[in-house]
Amino acid sequence: MNHRLRLWLLLTSLAGIPRLVGAFLLPNTFGDAYVYIRDIGTLSTKIRTTTFAITDLYGFWLPLYQFIAAFINVFVGNGFYAGKIVSALFGIGVCLLVYVITLQVVEHQRAALLAFALIALNPLHILNSTSALTDVPHAFFVMLSLFFVLKRKWIPAAIFAGLAGLTRVESWMLIAVIPTLQFCKERRVSIPALLVMLFAPLFWFWVSWKATGDWLACFRVRQQYHDWLLAQNPALDHFTFIGVLKDGAMFLSGVDIAVVIAVIAAAGLAVKRLARPATAAADGLVAPILPPLLFFFAFFALLVVAYLTHQQPIIFPRYGLILFSLGIPILAWTYFAIKRMRPEWSRRVLLVVVALCVLNASAQFTGAVGELNRYRAQRQVADYLRTHFDANSNAKIFCDEGTVRVLSGIPDDRFVISSNGLKDYEGFWSALAANDVEWLVISPQPGSVPSQLFPWSEYGEHVGTYQVVFSSHTEFLPSHIWVYRSTVPDHEQ
Repeated sequence: MNHRLRLWLLLTSLAGIPRLVGAFLLPNTFGDAYVYIRDIGTLSTKIRTTTFAITDLYGFWLPLYQFIAAFINVFVGNGFYAGKIVSALFGIGVCLLVYVITLQVVEHQRAALLAFALIALNPLHILNSTSALTDVPHAFFVMLSLFFVLKRKWIPAAIFAGLAGLTRVESWMLIAVIPTLQFCKERRVSIPALLVMLFAPLFWFWVSWKATGDWLACFRVRQQYHDWLLAQNPALDHFTFIGVLKDGAMFLSGVDIAVVIAVIAAAGLAVKRLARPATAAADGLVAPILPPLLFFFAFFALLVVAYLTHQQPIIFPRYGLILFSLGIPILAWTYFAIKRMRPEWSRRVLLVVVALCVLNASAQFTGAVGELNRYRAQRQVADYLRTHFDANSNAKIFCDEGTVRVLSGIPDDRFVISSNGLKDYEGFWSALAANDVEWLVISPQPGSVPSQLFPWSEYGEHVGTYQVVFSSHTEFLPSHIWVYRSTVPDHEQ
């Protein structure tokens, strides 16, 4: 076995072991994952029974990740683990792409290996790679597209940009980014590559039209959800100092503050270099970093604009993972650029980078532990409901905890949530009575009506005519969930 093959096996193992093991042992990090898992199971059943139609791809999200996982699930037979394993495999791919892109940008293997280690051992990336979500698979397609851009292979770059555009809608902007890079490098634009990238949005518009008769149906549904979210939680519709500070911290946690500083420095150095008279040597140093910078700032700008316009009112750390992946090669390039300009600073800069990365990873690890605690509390409540809820009755459950609803295994139509017209104190109780709600599952969270109607101090033995029968709490990064049952005989059917 030659040295190159041994290296790739080692890197694949280092990235793969925590992700594949975690796919079986760690929970999903976000409630949306369970909706993806449900969609994967539905699609795989239709593929297996040969009843699949193109309109089955239509849904709230773009379909590529679900379709890939569903196809694999035809052979696996377990949608829960199929979705997580597919995400883990994509996570391994992202780690390997960070290595090869960094090596191409800085031409320094030790730096590329350190870049690989930074993402392969990153707690947030590991946790999200083991979850049935699109963030990591989407980053894989984007990184692979960037890899081919650096190689100036525009058709492969367009193909993987198109696959990214069938995974998450943000990548539709690569339709402009990649031709811009090609024009800057070659003074031409590849029409076939452009057509390949246009396929993703055109295909999705066609699927939406076939499924609903409205080519913009998906975006209308998403806007309705967005409007409901803001209506349920008006605080999200305007900025506060504490809110912006919290969102900024979430963003920096996902991207890594060392990466953010390095990208800003790299952008400044690149602009300064481009403003000077051209020299072959200087241009050769700057040229490799321009595509990663343009990819990074394109996704960054989209997230910032969405946040400032309240189209993305909540920032989660996982939103920064694609910027983290794109930014690591830029971090390596920036270090070597500073080393060339100020050799005496190199050791201090390296120590600062290491310290910031360790600090950020420690904060992410703490957050991961809190996430696991929260999941444990949700699982306990879900298990309690599954055991005590009478599926043969007409009773329903009020529950805004999406993860609890999915984990319980109780059908969706047996739940009532805050979006079901529950807005004020009197309306809340009236709606519960009208819907035969026997159970209340309450946890303080944005957008949940009980969180707005009742302060934490009122969560006790009784809430209205409901009495607490079970509760689950975690102390570290506290999470509290109460389960109440009606004491009114009419509810016990």
